[in-house]
Amino acid sequence: MIGAIVLAAGEGTRMQAVKPLLPIDGKFAITRVIGAVRSAGVDDVVVVLGHAADEIQTAVDLSGCRVVVNPNYRNGMAGSLRVGIEALPPQARGFLILHADMPYITPATIGSVIATARTGARLVAPTYRGARGFPVYVDRTCFPELLPTLVGDIGARAYIGAHQDALIAIPVADPGTVTDLDTPDDLREAMSNAGLR
Repeated sequence: MIGAIVLAAGEGTRMQAVKPLLPIDGKFAITRVIGAVRSAGVDDVVVVLGHAADEIQTAVDLSGCRVVVNPNYRNGMAGSLRVGIEALPPQARGFLILHADMPYITPATIGSVIATARTGARLVAPTYRGARGFPVYVDRTCFPELLPTLVGDIGARAYIGAHQDALIAIPVADPGTVTDLDTPDDLREAMSNAGLR
């Protein structure tokens, strides 16, 4: 079984808004991410909250998800990822990393990553026009080496960078895999391009 960790704990300072609650085509950004994951066949979804956790839980139906709160979310993404990993069920052979501010990722892209993971790959990531995106798959066999590298705000990037030989990159025709909403300009550009997807 492959799980998913949706990171939704950040403060969204540059956006000046609660990013998981950004309205995208009539749905919250985090709702779209969770929906895409479930449409791809992933049932075990861990949602990591931090900033505005109560507001998000009040606004969003997170039933069926394993919801955990990172009390130290201000210390960076790595701590949230660690909290998410600790919440995975023991039968999970690995997990997908997704971000609540990347609401345009398609179920097809997630499915492609999962299919490659099931071949025995340890690390998998989609690429769009040469840029590596999300979701990233990390196999359980990576955990002992991954966990000590989770420091600050870089998540699994340092570990993946040091293990490029184990990474399988999958080219996809999905701009959502590299579209994250960090600023109001990002949001305006993403919404103006949405009709082209």
